Amino acid sequence: MLSGLVTGLIYMLIALGVTLLFGIMRVVNFIHGELVMLSAFTIWYVGVNEGFSMWLAIPVAVVVAGGLSVLCQKFLFKPLQYDILNCFIVGIGASFAIRSASWAIFGPEPQAIPAMLPGVVKLGGVFMAKQRLLAAGVCIVLAIALYLFLHFTKPGKAMRAVEQDREAALLMGINPESVYVTAFIISAALAAVGGAMLGSVFGVDPEMGSEPLLKSFIIVQIGGMGSIAGTVLAGLFIGVADSVTGTLLGGELAFIIDFAILMLILIVRPRGLFGYDV
Repeated sequence: MLSGLVTGLIYMLIALGVTLLFGIMRVVNFIHGELVMLSAFTIWYVGVNEGFSMWLAIPVAVVVAGGLSVLCQKFLFKPLQYDILNCFIVGIGASFAIRSASWAIFGPEPQAIPAMLPGVVKLGGVFMAKQRLLAAGVCIVLAIALYLFLHFTKPGKAMRAVEQDREAALLMGINPESVYVTAFIISAALAAVGGAMLGSVFGVDPEMGSEPLLKSFIIVQIGGMGSIAGTVLAGLFIGVADSVTGTLLGGELAFIIDFAILMLILIVRPRGLFGYDV
């Protein structure tokens, strides 16, 4: 259960970036999983290969992911006028291109990111790595920070205004394009930190972004596309469900259970648990 909660929190953080872009722009960003992978490799390269502090490597990964995300926004999604189908197709192509390049650059061998907080602690008779607790704490703090940003800051309120009515927000003096750039940067930052936490727990390889991306889509569909609260609850639920399923029935059945839960919820409530509200 504890392991599932930690994994669920990491998936939740990654999924928040997906649901943020969809809630504001109705864009399904397939490159998000590759941002997770590239961020983890950036941390491995800066912190392990070059010998810098792991705490310094995370901001570097955020900058790299944010820069790549803005480039994709400017040169891929903006020329398509954020059309959901065209962006979906282009995102898939860009995702495969980035993954193939990663195979050529980094090779197939998995890499390990040293724990930023080594050691274990005992919680109620269960031993848990401090790195996992650190990952859980970081994910919780960032989820709360995102909620506070969206509801209590001027840029966050501008994002919500554009999400609710783009034309009305434009008439009120809000520049939607600036909001979109900010949304892409925040989404990339969440992917970067999620990649750091995921890589430090499970390791790094060119395919590591595929499963978190798929899990993110399952989570945001269950919680409701564009819903922050739904993403948080669905992430925790999927993490625990995966852990319990893997322990009792084997890891191969985890995805089957996830998709069964997704289909059941969408049959009962097609818009997900919390609709489209950000």
